[in-house]
Amino acid sequence: MNEVWESLRFFTARLRALAVSESLPLGGNGYCVSTGTYYENWVYFPERVTHEAVNDVVRFFGERDVAFAWPVKDGRSDVLENGGLLYAGDLAAMSLDPAGATLHVKEGVTFTRVTPELSYEWVCTAWLGFGGEGDAPESYREFARAMADDADNLSLYLAKYEGRNAGVFAFTNEPERVGVYYFATVPTFRRKGIASAMMSEVCRLSGGRKIVLQSTPMGLKFYRAFGFEELCKIAVYSTEEDII
Repeated sequence: MNEVWESLRFFTARLRALAVSESLPLGGNGYCVSTGTYYENWVYFPERVTHEAVNDVVRFFGERDVAFAWPVKDGRSDVLENGGLLYAGDLAAMSLDPAGATLHVKEGVTFTRVTPELSYEWVCTAWLGFGGEGDAPESYREFARAMADDADNLSLYLAKYEGRNAGVFAFTNEPERVGVYYFATVPTFRRKGIASAMMSEVCRLSGGRKIVLQSTPMGLKFYRAFGFEELCKIAVYSTEEDII
């Protein structure tokens, strides 16, 4: 579990450092970060949750009128609920040793490392993959460009199938592990082996480092089938019940 939590710390710290982001320290090692988008906002608070932290988080995101995800490491759900937050569901903390993974090749699938210039293609594909309609909002385009600009720490990839944008993924470049984020395929390209080819590419790019992620209920079956081990559940709170 600690390796997944450390990856989440690395990821949210990188989001916090983006030029488009605003953040608020919460005491100790805790903070909340708003990326300027509606859903890509996080709370990282590894210590036991306090009433003061809940009040600060609610005020911070309320002033910006955005939703957020607060993964809770050590419980104290009563404090969050008393502060008006809602239980939004669980993320499954999962890990994989790429050395033991069975890799899949899908003919016609290619992968491109995303630069800031390619970030528009990446975010529009991600937007469709996560259930959005039409073009991604401008705030998400700026967010994706800022992530792509942090190339030393974040790697964004675009998957194409027979020349068409089919999926996206991103991972953190940590010394001991890679954390997978924004892993999604466009609905019209699902159940064609593309997701397996994408995760196989992550394994190849990992350089042998352990791969960790936090899965929503929708992705759990796929990750289990690929070989990921489920370590535990992480409860997530927000002001909205459908954040995950």
